[in-house]
Amino acid sequence: MAMPGSPVGNGEVLFFIPDIGGFTKFVSETEIRHSQHIIQELLELLVDANNLGLEVAEFEGDAVLFVRSGAPPSVDALIEQARAMFVAFHAHLQRIEYYRVCQCGACSTASSITLKIVAHAGSAGTMKVKDHRKFIGKDIIVAHRLLKNSVPTREYLLVTQATLDRVGAASDALGEFAGGSNAYDELGDIPYRYKPLDGYLSDVKVDPPKPFSLENPVRVLRLEQRVNAPADRVYQLLIDLPARMQWIAGIKSVQMADNQPNHIGKVHRCISEGGGDPELVTSAIEVRPETMALWETDVGKRAACSYLVTRLPDAASEIAVEFYLQGNALVRLLFKAFAQPKLKARFEQSLRKLASICEAAPAA
Repeated sequence: MAMPGSPVGNGEVLFFIPDIGGFTKFVSETEIRHSQHIIQELLELLVDANNLGLEVAEFEGDAVLFVRSGAPPSVDALIEQARAMFVAFHAHLQRIEYYRVCQCGACSTASSITLKIVAHAGSAGTMKVKDHRKFIGKDIIVAHRLLKNSVPTREYLLVTQATLDRVGAASDALGEFAGGSNAYDELGDIPYRYKPLDGYLSDVKVDPPKPFSLENPVRVLRLEQRVNAPADRVYQLLIDLPARMQWIAGIKSVQMADNQPNHIGKVHRCISEGGGDPELVTSAIEVRPETMALWETDVGKRAACSYLVTRLPDAASEIAVEFYLQGNALVRLLFKAFAQPKLKARFEQSLRKLASICEAAPAA
């Protein structure tokens, strides 16, 4: 008998399909890019949570087709696998919610994404198409058809009765399952049992980000700029770190440790001609109906900058930049004498460029 995870030929196979749902499809470039990023992370996470010796046969849109050869595992093992994937899945969504700064439709609704899992054991053959192995037979069709079913809950583990019959052993956990069935053209009625997974939400443990801010901050500079463009457009450009090359005056590049979208705790550095540029941490956001604020603090907690975007009538907005120093009188005196004029001029030029880019952008 083939070992779990080994190549599968003709014979008995477990098909195990986690399927991501509840993700609204968006149309803007940012939303599409961010939704793809989130789905990719979740699919990779499901693969990493595999503890049954499952083999990835194929990625199918928002689902993963896992297979395992030989007799199916016990009901308890299937439940534990589903629990592990579900908890890891929702822990990741909780981290996104805690740490996100983006307000686009994809990021702001990520917490509504759901996970359902279908498990079906049967027989299958394979055929090779180029370098890809494809499963063939009735049972792979059954597993996929069951992704569309009448289960009255959003997140669940569905195990076909045929799989339970193959297991051939009773489990106390079966008492947590409800029964159901669906009829499909050319397949007939497929009975199954399902277990809601939302009870495992209590196992999801994620700590919110720790505060990162100046002690006794003192505001030393404030500038304002009207923008004849919607506040959401201004904010989205503001938080896009690579896009800062377009509007921050005098910078040559933006350094980041990875290509992850901006989030709480993200570190970046804008490299200018003169050098000596500090590393900045995205440290906080405050989003309200009429305002959106982004805070950045240098890693040494010596200075901080806040960007406040305010909605105005007629699809316009205002962006205010405030610069803060730690509460040290000598530092503030030196800043005012030597650094403030240059920093003020740089901010003024940057805000004008930011406004120009937002005003020239086509309407969404």
